[in-house]
Amino acid sequence: MFEVGTVPVEYTKNKGNSGAEEEFIQLFCDLFGPEKGEYVYLQYPFLDIYGKHRTIDFAIRSKDGKIAFEIDGETWHNPSKVSEDKYTDDLLKQNSMVFGGWKV
Repeated sequence: MFEVGTVPVEYTKNKGNSGAEEEFIQLFCDLFGPEKGEYVYLQYPFLDIYGKHRTIDFAIRSKDGKIAFEIDGETWHNPSKVSEDKYTDDLLKQNSMVFGGWKV
């Protein structure tokens, strides 16, 4: 049912994930079962609309579509707390995912 991605969550537990990312992994496995954690991939690569290499925090790909999870707090996405360039770049990344058929 699911396509193979790059790095399964089960292999990423000790790779310096943020607290929010660790909590996402735990909540996902609690909700869907630990066996479904193998279908969630960390730092999934994709190209933005300009051909720049990017990564999606967590991704799920299936025959039914693609789902992207970006796990960041307000500190990283509030325009009053980050530079205008960073905010604009994050919007470009998100819009590129949507353009590429990802549900974000």
